[in-house]
Formats: sequence, C-alpha cells, structure tokens
Amino acid sequence: MSEEKEVKKPHLSRREFLKDAGLIVGGATIGSIALASACNNDTTTVAGNTVTTTVTQTVGTVTVPAGTTTITQPGSTSVVTVTPDDPSLGDKSRINLTVNGRAYNLTVPNHLSLAWILREELGLFGTKIGCDMGQCGACTILVDDVAIYSCVMLACEADGKKVTTVEGLSDGITLSPIQQKFYDKEAVQCGYCTPGFLMAAEGLLKANSNPTEDDVRLALSGHLCMCQNFRKTISAVIGGV
Repeated sequence: MSEEKEVKKPHLSRREFLKDAGLIVGGATIGSIALASACNNDTTTVAGNTVTTTVTQTVGTVTVPAGTTTITQPGSTSVVTVTPDDPSLGDKSRINLTVNGRAYNLTVPNHLSLAWILREELGLFGTKIGCDMGQCGACTILVDDVAIYSCVMLACEADGKKVTTVEGLSDGITLSPIQQKFYDKEAVQCGYCTPGFLMAAEGLLKANSNPTEDDVRLALSGHLCMCQNFRKTISAVIGGV
C-alpha cells in the first residue's frame, strides 16, 4: 500500500495580502481601500498621527479612520494626516451637505436617518415617512441626482453629498415641468405618496429624458399608492416632460 502524503496547497493569508499591499499600519489594518491595480513592493510608515504610504503603481482612494487621500502617480509618496475623533461628539458626527442648493453644517446622531434630519432638523416636511423600512417609497429624495429611500440612509452617510427634496423642484411659485405634468394628468389623489413619486420620476428623467412605459414602471416599482392611482402616475412620466 502506497503511503499517502499530505499535500499543502499554497495560500496567502488575508493578513499577508494586506501586508504585501501596504495596508497594515502599525499592526492595524487601514479602514478601506479601492485598488485600481495590484500593488507590489509598497511600503508604509507611521510617525505620530501621520501615515506615509509609498506605492509603485496607481492606487485609488485610501480611507483611514479620520482622513482620506487619493494617490494618483505611480512611485509617488502620499501623506495622510489622521486627526483623532473629537471625543466631545460622542455618538454624533459633523456633516456638510447641500440641500436644495443651500449648504448646511450639521452635527447629527449617528443612528438617525436622513429622512428624520430633513424633516425634524431642516423642516422639509415634503419628504414623507411611510413604512420607515424602505418599502413604500414615500421618503424618496435625490442624493447626487440618484433617487434613494431617505429612511434607510443614515444622515451621517450624506456627508459631502448634494441632496434634493420635493421642495427643491419648484421655485415656490412656478411648478417644475414634472410637477406640472403630474397636475395636468391628475396624477395625485390624497397626495401623501406624491412627493416620493415625483422624486423617483425626477431621478429617472435625469438619466433618461424620454422614458418608455417599461422604463417608468421599473423606476416606480418601489412605490406604493394606497389610493391606487398608478395608471395616471405612470402616464405622467412616460415620454418625459
């Protein structure tokens, strides 16, 4: 009988990979990184609160606990200064965002949703909270021109973002084109879900100015209307404005 020998498959541990990629700093892993290409022979040194990373190939964005830098040139050395978190903030974060063209600097609890902050802190009650679970679409807004459910996005995640709510569609006097078309097509009933439909439609039209019925049905598929006015709502969006 032949003697069986254990064959060990070559492998690279996660820690070894991170170490080789230059992502182990002082025995700890840097928060996150997006690699544009593989990194070879990278070196990383730490001095106080400053992390210095030298790379041999182009890398994307390196995020550390309290700072971000983008390395753009192969063979360059980039310095990331890490600022310790402010202990006085506790479970809160400082964020800067633009809402309907107006800049805000806010300190927000980390557990609160963007929908809550828009309504309770900024007084933008056009954003409705329905299910509060990302299932009805009433809270839909645009973040960087993309329709999202604001009830399932944390306010602290909106840092540096451009936010548009239903109040931002009109100048307060003249309806926006999509609002006018909703009015003309009678695509409203009780109106509670209407802001969400409007923002979803606006997001669709920013990506596709002449949507077909299938495009509209897909874009509005995450929205509920208890009044069952779906036919007119879809009609108001088909073909754009």
